[in-house]
Amino acid sequence: MTTEQPIHSNLAKILVRSQAYLALLILLLLAGLDFFFPTNYRLQAGLHGMSAIASVVAGTYLTHRAYALIRGVHINFKSLRYWVLASTILNLLGAVSGNWIYMRYRGEGGPKDWILANAPAFHNYMMEFKEFVTLFPFPLMAAVTFILYYYGDAIHTRRDLTQFVGIIILVSWMFLLLGFVTGLVLAKLRFV
Repeated sequence: MTTEQPIHSNLAKILVRSQAYLALLILLLLAGLDFFFPTNYRLQAGLHGMSAIASVVAGTYLTHRAYALIRGVHINFKSLRYWVLASTILNLLGAVSGNWIYMRYRGEGGPKDWILANAPAFHNYMMEFKEFVTLFPFPLMAAVTFILYYYGDAIHTRRDLTQFVGIIILVSWMFLLLGFVTGLVLAKLRFV
């Protein structure tokens, strides 16, 4: 019975990772289609779509690691540092590309004009909210990155810091998800 357990555990890991990589590939291919959309802003839309999706996928993976941190389960901090650093870079790329495409949103005849004419409450509440909530994940993840690299392997002994890091990762993911969903609503309401 004990020899079968590692086999099932390894098979489960392989299946979970395969599903995650397949989902990421499909989502990135969907965002990659923005590069071929007939608009002058296809480069900005494609970069923003891919960075936003990659940020959400990395953030979602990190939430699973955050639960282990909060509970006090031993994890591989070296791997966590790389994931957090990658997530921080992706969040920065998402914020920069989002501000780059934001010029189209605010431009004359852009989605903002259409939304104000057809759904002003949406703009006044949802878009103002989205403009700020999507900027929160980057500084939160930058703080987590700093803590993990500053304390290095000594963080194993600091339960308070590991729980703090786990909570900040979860809060960052919540803001990331809120921004992602409102961005999808905007994209479906009026293509940027």
